[in-house]
Amino acid sequence: MSPNNAWLQELAEVGAYLEGHFLLTTGRHSNQFFLLARLTEHPSRLDRWAEQLARLIEPYRPVTIAGPAVGGIIPAYAVGRHIDGARVIFAEKSGDGSMVWKRGFRISPGERVAVIEDAVTTGHSAHQVVQLVRQHGGDVVAVGALVDRHAGPLPDWPAFQSVLRVENVPSWLPEDCPLCRAGIPLTRPKN
Repeated sequence: MSPNNAWLQELAEVGAYLEGHFLLTTGRHSNQFFLLARLTEHPSRLDRWAEQLARLIEPYRPVTIAGPAVGGIIPAYAVGRHIDGARVIFAEKSGDGSMVWKRGFRISPGERVAVIEDAVTTGHSAHQVVQLVRQHGGDVVAVGALVDRHAGPLPDWPAFQSVLRVENVPSWLPEDCPLCRAGIPLTRPKN
């Protein structure tokens, strides 16, 4: 079994990798879904993933790890545990949908920050945190994810690392979905 298959198998074992007919947050449909919250509910399993991602991120010398709420909070904390001296913060959505620092979190000018996400599909949530760090004068040195399933181009990040890269995950517009045509019920796994 390849290393990627072993990581994917572990996700399947805990219910974090699903096959079926799913509505994605983009509105598209897919036959595969990554529900990383099912991995984060198992701290000992998550720790292996976080340690691996920390090894990939550590060479960029971040002093702060930042994640987007909600999906990036636990992975950011788990990765931060493996980077000596790092602090961990998270950004939350404001009323207008933009990301903001709350709870007294701050970024100092020049502070070296790694943005950590559970899964990257379009990179939108992580990119919002990247922009927030930069707006406050921080230096985004890397972006990392437990699972990278992006299909198109990612935003302009200085470096991107992931534990598991999953390619060719199909998705369709609802009107083009073969699963809909086959009458397979659509599910919303995050509900």
